[in-house]
Amino acid sequence: MSDTSPILSMPYIQPAQAQKHVTHNDALSLLDSIVQLVVLSADQSAPPSTAVDGDRYVVAANGQGDWAGQSGNIAVFLDASWRFIAPLAGWSAYARDINTNVVFDGAVWAGQQPELNNLPGLGIGTSFDGYNKLAVSSDAVLLNHAGGGHQLKVNKSGQGDTASLLFQTGYGGRAEMGTAGSDDFTLKVSADGSSWVEALRVDAASGRIQTAVAGWREILTAPRSYYVDQSLGNDGNDGLSAGAGAFASIAKGVEAAMSIDTGGHDITLKLADGTYSLVQPVEVDCALTGGGWLVIEGNTGTPDLVVIDAPDQAFIIAKGDVSLYGLRLQNSSSVDATVSASGNSHLTLDSVNFGDAGGHVALRGARLTLGGVCGIDGDAGYHLHLSDGARFEGNGQTVTLTGTPDFVDAFCVCSHTSIARFAGQSFAGSATGTRYDLSANAVIDSGAVVLPGDVAGTTQTGAVYV
Repeated sequence: MSDTSPILSMPYIQPAQAQKHVTHNDALSLLDSIVQLVVLSADQSAPPSTAVDGDRYVVAANGQGDWAGQSGNIAVFLDASWRFIAPLAGWSAYARDINTNVVFDGAVWAGQQPELNNLPGLGIGTSFDGYNKLAVSSDAVLLNHAGGGHQLKVNKSGQGDTASLLFQTGYGGRAEMGTAGSDDFTLKVSADGSSWVEALRVDAASGRIQTAVAGWREILTAPRSYYVDQSLGNDGNDGLSAGAGAFASIAKGVEAAMSIDTGGHDITLKLADGTYSLVQPVEVDCALTGGGWLVIEGNTGTPDLVVIDAPDQAFIIAKGDVSLYGLRLQNSSSVDATVSASGNSHLTLDSVNFGDAGGHVALRGARLTLGGVCGIDGDAGYHLHLSDGARFEGNGQTVTLTGTPDFVDAFCVCSHTSIARFAGQSFAGSATGTRYDLSANAVIDSGAVVLPGDVAGTTQTGAVYV
């Protein structure tokens, strides 16, 4: 039989041994040193000068002084001297100076990493429960990047399940956002934690935003077209498809365009062929939110197939950038223009034909640009009426006159510092009436272009015709 135990090398009492208490006490001393092992440090190479009985250390590398040659061993101060115990692989000790367990792997001691996988739960500053397996009680929680970025992922099993963030007051829900019951992203709120109101929904398939709260605007990421068809459409539709899905009125299309944020993109109202008999003018009283042009487009190949017929004004434009494209404009008034624009608005005309009207286009401080060829085949008091600093740019386009239309006042009436530039523009066909009526420091830059009419124009009160 061996004199010592096989694991801790504790001395056995031998048969007929004298002073058996010495062997027994030595074994107890060894147990007292290594059971529930707590060391003052595991990172010290030289013994302290003020050690007391029971002090224990793990000797760090390169042991010095009384610890020389004992690196990695456990040093225990007993009876005014150091006793050394060689550890076995797997032994652990709690190092008080770093508040960490260290483990001997057979060669060196290292900080112990606790096993954190498959825990039943984790509470930080509080206790977890059977439903909230992770619970944190803290003034703040930081989820930091470990590189360039960081993602917080909330995963659910199926489309009908819930993946959300819930905001509470007194443990009662007040706001929730996420995908609850579908893959649409929703934001909902509650005043009492039981009755909920959905404020916002983003369709998972189309990205379209729906909201029941007034004032929220959809933001476009690309140009949008709305469709208008007075025969097949209905103003209760969303207007996003032609035919039966279209709006019935132009005014509804304008309203839809004004209700969203364009994100800088243009919005086009595409009008189906037909005659639109207006009861009230179509008013554009503000610019599109987010910028961009509002384009009212008819039949660009055959403008006469989309007729805008009104008792007085057809379009009143107070602000914004508006383009009329592929339309025939006419009214039954003796004085009103089919289109009027004012303020800081900018109007462009392209492939627009003008029929009988009190006037064709009236500008008051606004700007008009021809974006393409246009036509005139109806009588009017005037084709253009500019006042209060309005501007017209013919932009080198051609205007074709058919059937010798008559202008009662003048083809172009220009007053109060307004400027009309016809240089480079051309006119095909003929007309009757006065060519121009200039007054109050207005200017017409004809560029040697002869304006339609068979009567010379007039200038007065500082006006200039060049």
